[in-house]
Amino acid sequence: MPEHTGLFSGRKGLSIMIDTTILISQAFFQQSQAEQREKGSSPAKSEQVYQYVKNQIMHNQLKPGQKILEDEIASILQTSRTPVREALRKLSNEGLVTIYPKRHTEVTYFTPEMASSLGVIRMSQDILSGHLAIYYGSDAEFARLRNLADICERYHQSNDLYGRISADRDFHLYVTSIGKNYLLMKYQEEVYSRLHLLQLQVAFHDSSEPTKRQSHHQNIIEALMNRDDAAYVQTVVNRCQEMYGLDSKVVDLFMK
Repeated sequence: MPEHTGLFSGRKGLSIMIDTTILISQAFFQQSQAEQREKGSSPAKSEQVYQYVKNQIMHNQLKPGQKILEDEIASILQTSRTPVREALRKLSNEGLVTIYPKRHTEVTYFTPEMASSLGVIRMSQDILSGHLAIYYGSDAEFARLRNLADICERYHQSNDLYGRISADRDFHLYVTSIGKNYLLMKYQEEVYSRLHLLQLQVAFHDSSEPTKRQSHHQNIIEALMNRDDAAYVQTVVNRCQEMYGLDSKVVDLFMK
């Protein structure tokens, strides 16, 4: 058999080839790691930025209409702008920020038209949630709503706006959870996340608001306990029309 004389011939050549392959693999791995560190775009880092910015928005530290400074956030969290942009895109998909391409990003500010559109969606989903809750729910589950309503009022009494809005959301989402439809629950969570921001924007300084909210919660609980679909729908429709200034003709569509 002829003897191989090439670069990677024989055992020695095979060993060289293996060592070379390992070195190349290590070099590519190290380069990839360096690029990842430079970009700061790991999923964990993007999620950290997302949670930070969302928390700032929900606690009214970043207010509706306020510009979001990417460089400032990147500096605070010691990262590059890449995960900041990824986080902002996710928040944009949730409706919490508005991105103006090649200009800036700001916390979403709701115009009257946007608020009305959101109100219609809330009304329709709240009605469906109530129908399903009446069908699937138990007296024990409906009774728990009284505790959630009480928590909401305690936050109001302590002048905790974030706590009150969050507790009101928990009340309504619990109604949805009773209906046992995970897709509806997913959509409700998104809607109520936007409603949280809208309520921060409006901040309901009307002195009659607490009484209206208490009455609304009580009417919902009674309608559910009595398995009264018509009363439940009337309660939801009245509240949404009042809060979002909905067109009466649109409201009538949900009363038929």
